[in-house]
Amino acid sequence: MRSKSPAARSGEAFARRIIVPALEFLCAIGSYVAVFAGTQGRMRLNGALGLGVSPASNLTTNLPQSTVTTYDKVFIENLKGNTPWVRATSRRSIDANSGNQLQLFMYQNLAPPPITTAPEGTIQTGLTVTVLQNISVMGQYADYMNISDYALGTAIDPTLEALGVQMSYRLAQVINTILQNTADSASTVDPLVDNLSKDGVTPLTNTDITAAVQSLAGVNALPQANGSYFGITHPFSVGDILIDKTNNSLTDVVKRTAEGIELLRELPSPSGDRIPVIDWGGVTFFQSTYVKQTPNYKGGGGTALRTYIVGNDGVIGVSFGGRDHTQIGEGNWRNLQVWVRRLSEPSGYDPSRMIGGFASYNAMYTATLPPDPVQRIRYIDAVSAIA
Repeated sequence: MRSKSPAARSGEAFARRIIVPALEFLCAIGSYVAVFAGTQGRMRLNGALGLGVSPASNLTTNLPQSTVTTYDKVFIENLKGNTPWVRATSRRSIDANSGNQLQLFMYQNLAPPPITTAPEGTIQTGLTVTVLQNISVMGQYADYMNISDYALGTAIDPTLEALGVQMSYRLAQVINTILQNTADSASTVDPLVDNLSKDGVTPLTNTDITAAVQSLAGVNALPQANGSYFGITHPFSVGDILIDKTNNSLTDVVKRTAEGIELLRELPSPSGDRIPVIDWGGVTFFQSTYVKQTPNYKGGGGTALRTYIVGNDGVIGVSFGGRDHTQIGEGNWRNLQVWVRRLSEPSGYDPSRMIGGFASYNAMYTATLPPDPVQRIRYIDAVSAIA
């Protein structure tokens, strides 16, 4: 075997110790520089000369299918006010084929008896009673919406059923307004009805509720069938009562028990319109935005909101007893019967069946106060600190 010369061995050693490490170091530095320079260079060249990776050749501008609109079939529910007046009224009806008027009668109390003894053996003059009466005339309220068969077949939602909901709410507003307007007329019969209204700047408090209840008790007005008077008030008035933190206010009293604290933590009206947290002084309250509102009340610039306290027979609703007309339920608009019909056959009125369906109501209804100069209702007009 041929041996290496000393010079060759010395050269190899020099290469291993000096040349190879130097080359490895230079390669490492060079790759970093190349990467940095290459990346930065490509970015600069691409920006300056349009060189490098090409942009997308297809965009939303030439792809119409990428800009289509998705329609949500679950519609947002519109806002509806509570219509509680049916629950606060007594109910009477007119039977079918019995005329269009209801006449109510009431015996008036006799005068206070004299505390004198009857003369022995003498027949005295008999007493005569007075019967009071009033008459209410039945009104008819009807409306409808229909829809073309074309729209019914192309709409993305259950349109016909949705129209039925809107007509139900409309009918509930009709009945509620008739009853409320009747209640608002009570002060023209009995001035005590409106005797507790506030000045132009003071909100409603729990002491006003107590005063109204005792005012009714003072004329012997009976509570409703559940043993309580019924109250209808605006949500702002509920807030006025709850934010009153003065001594012996409702909040001050209720917070003293664990159950009361829980009521204050919850929504005032957790089930829709009933307000258990302000059941006070023997009144079961319902809240509704449908109350009488008086702008610039007593010149104070504020709007007065009316709170109603209603005893038994305070307002009397009269419906038609015929089975083929709208039935009035428990005051919930969802329980009011309307006709919702999908038309599947042509008729003489629509030979080509262009109308696909309709939603309608036909209600016969009226309301009245009792035939008595002493009314069984109180209301309180007061401005609110809430807006």
